[in-house]
Amino acid sequence: MNTRFLETLVVLSRVGSFRETAQVLNATQAAISQRIASLEDELGVDLVERSSRRLELTAAGEQVVRQAQRILELERALVASTRPEAPPAGRVRIGVIESVVRTWLSPLVQQLARRHPQIDLDITVDTARNLQEQLRQHKLDVMVQNDPYAPAVGTLDHRVTPLCEFPLNWIARPELVRRHGRLTLDDLESVPLLTFSRTSSPQAHVRALFADRQVEPRVCNFPSVESIIQLVRDGYGIAAIPPVFVREWLHGGELEQRAGPVLPAMTVTAISAADASPAVRAAQQLTAEVVRAYCAQQGAPWVRSLAEPFDDQQMLSPG
Repeated sequence: MNTRFLETLVVLSRVGSFRETAQVLNATQAAISQRIASLEDELGVDLVERSSRRLELTAAGEQVVRQAQRILELERALVASTRPEAPPAGRVRIGVIESVVRTWLSPLVQQLARRHPQIDLDITVDTARNLQEQLRQHKLDVMVQNDPYAPAVGTLDHRVTPLCEFPLNWIARPELVRRHGRLTLDDLESVPLLTFSRTSSPQAHVRALFADRQVEPRVCNFPSVESIIQLVRDGYGIAAIPPVFVREWLHGGELEQRAGPVLPAMTVTAISAADASPAVRAAQQLTAEVVRAYCAQQGAPWVRSLAEPFDDQQMLSPG
């Protein structure tokens, strides 16, 4: 039996369409359909319910998927056992939020190239919500982001590595708001508030501050960190972002941190499937190492490391 066909069925069961399965496996849709048809001929049962408008597995298909997952896991273990000293190799698709791009993505890419030259790195930058959907559809191998990921809570299906914690502070040009005392909600209602995308946790935390207020705050949402920084430097509004993003302008006096209503820190984690390949595990392990080094270099007031030495036997879940 061709294990590639079994892998195709497993991916199909997860993403729910022939088209997306073809994208995940870098094949044509016709090739995916042929693999499933060949598997059905070999097993003598229908695996996919083709009369339904929405792709669904038959009862036999669901049973085969469960067995196929075990077979594929055994195959990976067998290959690894015969080549215990082989360096991690293969394509690793890592999805990151833009906050990572502004901080430690470059050191990570450089370290991966130096330590694991046989890993072919594929980087995607997107919002946390979009990255979560891509991980769910198996279009990513590792997701690095700051929002809760429900499928990883309370299960052993995912490996979750806490990485770091970015404090969120109010950042503005000195002349934009009164200089004395803490910022109040009245102060924040008087100017646009700049923060991350509409679906992000920081945006939700900013809006939650005004839940009992009569005035709706002017919250401007941007998926681009660069846009937020440029607007706050232009004096357009007050930003709720990690101060490390604008460290140079804070030191130069162009921007300043202002005490005010407290916002929860951004907790960044790396998440992958528990049965990920050695290359994916190596990339996740090195990510934790790079983040620890970055946090040590920047210092605790700017970012706090949560990364511990990677334990390949331990499956963590957030919280």
